[in-house]
Amino acid sequence: MKWMVNLSMKNILLGFKFVFKYVLPLFILYIVLSLVLVPLHHKKVKDTSKLHDKASLTGNKLSVERVLNIDDNVEALKWRLRLIEEADKDIIMSTFDFRDDEAGRDIMSALLNASDRGVNVKLIIDGINGMLYLKGSENFETLCSRENVEVKLYNPINLFKPWQINYRMHDKYLIADENVYMLGGRNTNNLFLGNYQDYINIDRDIVVYEQDIKEDSSLYQLKNYFNAIWNVEQNKPIFKNPKYNQKSYDLLKDNYESLKVKYSDAFEEINWENVTMPCESINLISNSVNVENKEPELWETANGLMMEYNDVLVQTPYIICSKDMYEGLDKASNNGTEVSIIINAIESGANPWGCTDYMNQKDKVLDTGSDVYELLGSDSSHTKTILYDDSLSLVGSYNLDMRSTYLDTELMLAIESKELNEDLRKIAKNDISYSRGFSRENGEITGENYKPVEVSTGKKIFYGALRIIIPFIRQTL
Repeated sequence: MKWMVNLSMKNILLGFKFVFKYVLPLFILYIVLSLVLVPLHHKKVKDTSKLHDKASLTGNKLSVERVLNIDDNVEALKWRLRLIEEADKDIIMSTFDFRDDEAGRDIMSALLNASDRGVNVKLIIDGINGMLYLKGSENFETLCSRENVEVKLYNPINLFKPWQINYRMHDKYLIADENVYMLGGRNTNNLFLGNYQDYINIDRDIVVYEQDIKEDSSLYQLKNYFNAIWNVEQNKPIFKNPKYNQKSYDLLKDNYESLKVKYSDAFEEINWENVTMPCESINLISNSVNVENKEPELWETANGLMMEYNDVLVQTPYIICSKDMYEGLDKASNNGTEVSIIINAIESGANPWGCTDYMNQKDKVLDTGSDVYELLGSDSSHTKTILYDDSLSLVGSYNLDMRSTYLDTELMLAIESKELNEDLRKIAKNDISYSRGFSRENGEITGENYKPVEVSTGKKIFYGALRIIIPFIRQTL
């Protein structure tokens, strides 16, 4: 009998050895290849009727919507609190990255209070970040335990379908009832909201106020988009049976009361006419919501518009272009359009992948005929904006990279407003003054406020190593 037990143990150990020596490495290789090879395939837009041109985005209606630009992180937090406080019936919120830090708890506190007064709350969060930062949060689980709060994760990781892992939800917006919403590029954490840490990212939100309810308004376009992404098959609840924690509930309620003191103006009645500016039209531009390689609808719209204007200014944290994207920028320049691109300088950029790809690809970027300005600000810029002449502005979550073009869900508002465009161009002009510019025609141009910073030896070594790796994975960045 003893020899049979020993034989069984031996077989089990041999089985484990076989798994760890052969099966596990092959499975890991399968995952890696799925992550790296699948994004190499770049789709084309089959149905061009999905794309927008100048005529479809401008001058078609007298808008009943008004807008406000938010570039300050403290103001961005206060406006989120204000919109949540404004809601009487429904709150819809989408975010890529939500954390249980000070800023995240501020939003949780406001949402919890809204649910207590009977407001229905729907949250959708990217599946990877939700699992990483919220799965173990008792504060967030307590919020999710409320009967009128629903939370879904967009496409959480499924290791048995590794080819789906690359497809992330990058949208950021907050809708309050049918009156007002805000949309932009900020995540829900200390890096983007409030003043809770020294190192921050600068970003942009657009607040849109509805003067009258119209079925073709951008708010209804956004709600229709939300309904589509909310019902994606791969979405899952973050908690199957969320547990209520009295300590967390009390903590969030106490924090809410402190917010009413700290940001008292966010809880006061507001005159929307005074704080917003008029616009002629607003339209939503997006990629597909499906978990798949995307047809580059948003990029093709943005690039197609470049052919219809004379002066285009792109602000993006970094630039990582495919062959088709390079060709699109080149086509715009050859068409006579002046294209300027503001990105983070490698000395201050928060994304090392984007910085090192630019180091590798800089000549290709300049060969498109675009003028490139490397912004060396006190903080890293996360702003995503495209300005067309003096009237049309695209603002939202879309980075000028292959991930935003072919893999992620993305949203941009196309806003026809001379007043907004003028304000955004003034901000961009100030950024250029802190930049080192390059163009094939004029060579190097240094802004009046630009002050060079030496890259540390450690950073140079790190970037040098990344430059070797980047060419093999840049299609996923």
